[in-house]
Amino acid sequence: METLWLCLHLPMLPLDALGSRPEAAGRGALVWDREHGSQQVRVADAAAQALGVRAGQHLGTARALAPQALVLARQPERETALLERLALSLGVLTPALVLEPPDVLLELHASLRLFGGVRPMRRLAHAVGRGAGVQACSALAATPLAARLLARQAAGRPHHGLRLASTRRHLQPLRLEALLALDRPELAGHGRRSLEMLQALGARRLADLHQLPRAGLQRRGAGAWLELLDRAEGRRPDPPRWWSAPQAFSLSVELPHRAESVAPLEAAVAPLVTALCGWLALRWLAAQRLVLVLRHEHGARRQVPDEVLEIDLATPSREARHLLTVLRERLQRLPLAAAVDSLRLELGRGVPDAGRPGSLLPDPQAGTLEHATLIDRLRARLGHDRVMRLRPQADARPEKAEQRIAPEDWHDPANPAPGATTPPRPVWLLDPPRPLAVHDDLPLHQGRPLQLLTRAERIETGWHDTHLVRRDYHVALGQDGVLHWVYREHARLGEPLLHPPRWFLHGLFG
Repeated sequence: METLWLCLHLPMLPLDALGSRPEAAGRGALVWDREHGSQQVRVADAAAQALGVRAGQHLGTARALAPQALVLARQPERETALLERLALSLGVLTPALVLEPPDVLLELHASLRLFGGVRPMRRLAHAVGRGAGVQACSALAATPLAARLLARQAAGRPHHGLRLASTRRHLQPLRLEALLALDRPELAGHGRRSLEMLQALGARRLADLHQLPRAGLQRRGAGAWLELLDRAEGRRPDPPRWWSAPQAFSLSVELPHRAESVAPLEAAVAPLVTALCGWLALRWLAAQRLVLVLRHEHGARRQVPDEVLEIDLATPSREARHLLTVLRERLQRLPLAAAVDSLRLELGRGVPDAGRPGSLLPDPQAGTLEHATLIDRLRARLGHDRVMRLRPQADARPEKAEQRIAPEDWHDPANPAPGATTPPRPVWLLDPPRPLAVHDDLPLHQGRPLQLLTRAERIETGWHDTHLVRRDYHVALGQDGVLHWVYREHARLGEPLLHPPRWFLHGLFG
């Protein structure tokens, strides 16, 4: 079966995993690790390399070459967390992922038509990598091993081995050390010794292995090199070890510096949201509730509890822009009790979502989605209980004609009967209605008479719940040009007539 692999090689993974370091600007930075009993440089940034620092150097030599450089100890657990977060984010492109530190492999063949071809997918993969805070080189090849080999040589220009024949052609000029640098188990222990033997035979590049007799190389212990070459060229199967996403989503990130304002928190939560959207795509889910936990610093005298933000969405979504906007709106309203050390984003509740099919015609649901996005932004900014929907009720009393419900509990009401008309109703109702003074049986507002513009609309109901009302409603015009909704209250059955009549202001027209 035809396959196409994209490899993202992360040459600065140990440095990227430690987060951005503004203090290293202009000075350079390097990460060291203990290998073979000595402290050696693992990676160095461009500023440190310009001073002569190289990977594999003794740490003392690197300090002598770049005394002003920022020296950091390697943290493998943070590298693993960064790789997994990147893999989750790439889940929006394809579910077929392989992690081979410091490489991430994506099998693209099944997703090409969905994203419009190879180049758009490659651009999207690099954009996801930049959003996750990693520096990546990439290459395309027909086999996963070839993609890894070519990605490590892609610093100058990208390699495109879309077909098996072109993949084999791009592999031939690579040096033998490229295979050894992959740390494959086939070459563990004797890889360096067999490399020296091959070099003694005059082999310098992968193409040279095809010129030597295979039987002779097998007898001299170089069979593992031939096996790896066959796997890279697609002459022998190389089954990948597929990476699978966790069953539940809960992702944490430690901030490189304590955050005392909201801006660093907004920047730190963005890659977590991207990873969440990738996880949701892999699981065919959409987020209904998000939980963001802010962990505060703990001092010797002060113990500040974690801040937990729970956000319910009006409409389930797995769009990164939508989720990030809602989280940012909520964070901007949050007063920080203390500096924040780390963040954790969890999926509180998810619902099944198979996605939306594409269409040449305008999407009729686009307006609904924009409306849901607006509701979520308003709830995040104003408060969860301050954004409600009004659902009509079968009750003629204005104060009981509507019910306030949560936006997600809305169901479209049945259409009114053909020909049914509703008298004018104001946008703003007063609760409770305001009593008005009366002069010559006409209501007064702010000491001035109101001009009644409509005939009386009688509302007499409420017998079923013992809250009987008898009112005559009018639309009235005030001296200031504002339309008022007023009513005259009548005595209930069995009660004496009201004299003088009582008038009330119940609403204002916008």
